[in-house]
Amino acid sequence: MKPGIRRFLGCAAALGLLAAGIQASPAPAFGRPPSGGLGRAACSVSVPVLVVGGTPAGVAAAVTTARMGTQVIMTESRPYLGGDLTGSMLNMFDMDYGPGGQHLSRGIFMEIFRQLGITFDVELAKHVFLLEVARHPLVALRLSTRPLQVIVQGDRITAVVMEDTVSHARQTICAKRVVDATDDGDVAAMAGVPYQLGREGSGVDRAMMAATLVFELSGVNWQDVVSYVTSTGGRRATRGGIFHGNAWGYGAMLRFYRPIQPGIGIYDLNIGWQNDHTVLINGLLVYGVDGTDPASVADGMRRATLELPALVQYLRITAPGFKDAELVRTADYLYIRETRHIRGLYTLTAQDIVDGRVFWDAVGVASYPIDLHPYRPGELNPYAPHRYVYTIPLRSLVPVGISNLLLASRAISASYEAAGSTRVVPTTMEEGQAAGTAAVLSLRSKVSIPDFTEDPGLVHELQATLHTQGQYLLPETVAAALGVPPRQWPGAPRSPVKPQAAPAQP
Repeated sequence: MKPGIRRFLGCAAALGLLAAGIQASPAPAFGRPPSGGLGRAACSVSVPVLVVGGTPAGVAAAVTTARMGTQVIMTESRPYLGGDLTGSMLNMFDMDYGPGGQHLSRGIFMEIFRQLGITFDVELAKHVFLLEVARHPLVALRLSTRPLQVIVQGDRITAVVMEDTVSHARQTICAKRVVDATDDGDVAAMAGVPYQLGREGSGVDRAMMAATLVFELSGVNWQDVVSYVTSTGGRRATRGGIFHGNAWGYGAMLRFYRPIQPGIGIYDLNIGWQNDHTVLINGLLVYGVDGTDPASVADGMRRATLELPALVQYLRITAPGFKDAELVRTADYLYIRETRHIRGLYTLTAQDIVDGRVFWDAVGVASYPIDLHPYRPGELNPYAPHRYVYTIPLRSLVPVGISNLLLASRAISASYEAAGSTRVVPTTMEEGQAAGTAAVLSLRSKVSIPDFTEDPGLVHELQATLHTQGQYLLPETVAAALGVPPRQWPGAPRSPVKPQAAPAQP
């Protein structure tokens, strides 16, 4: 099937779902939140939980909220779900594996993973995320809807003003709990929560990791690609390989490529096979992009797009398998790896990761290496590609100063180094499931989110609930949550790191 026909059928299927009852309501604009309160009469609609962001983490948050019997509205500024996996055409999960190769990210992430696999077709991913939400009637989905303003009264978000990006109609959504599942922590920033940009915490500058424009090519001879990247001949200085339909190993020849646009680099090709026999190319780096500045993002997209004709021509001439390659399209959005790091009740650090720290309020387990892409041309990641099994504390999902807001995205409270690991989708989906569950439990217990985090009984209830939902937590975490001595809990070996003690019961 030709790429254009495939995308047309995909849009038609999505429209059919929308017509069946999912509301269709692309990049958010920022405005300073107005001061003062908001009366009930100003609410266009009220809901117990509002999830802002149709990222994978947002999907996990909304779905778990609905499964717990609570109504939720989920908004997404783009016309489809899936975040960077679909909008930036990232067709591979960066996985969290344990020492024995076991999956650490389970729960709702594993439900998605079983449908897509570790590498996947991005158009299929759009359908999978949409159908996952559509099967839950307690979720009201509003696509093409961006947050415009956040209304704060005291220490609470009382409402979020939304704008339909197609009709420009506005609506004020009032909610008792808000989950910010936007990649950049948009809601938290609009609410006035402090944050750091990029590697600001280093004291060097506020630079952010290089962005990437993924593009799609037709006419690539996959057999020639496989033959080249798996060859053992001495003519190639870099190793390549094949993994579940993704290939790499063209770094040696790309050393001789000279970009024609400023602030552009490419070190290798991560080639992803798609169902219509096209391939996605992930590898074009765009430096100097501030993902919180629409003008900077637009300039990065412009530079990358102008670079592609020269790069594709170079590949036709030099790269085995690319002789007949033709540019089909680019991703709708740049892949932005880093923007804000929101300040939370606890800031996860690289040392926490290296030490494999087991927090008493752990709500997820991760192990992806600290993967820092270059901030400037020529920079290298100072961290080795080593996996450390560590936990995500609930407090890192709770922004300071706001009593009814939770985070679930790459913008959680973590140092810029630690965020190099926590930013991957399996980990953020763990956060989304934990945030949605915590939102519901805090409503039931009638306590604020910060008070919830300080109550060991409530945190243990959250952990036990996540365990019953299929989310993986370390055996000692589950044992503490269930009140069972760790030695009596069957499962994986205990972590070599002593768990952090819970605070005394208030």
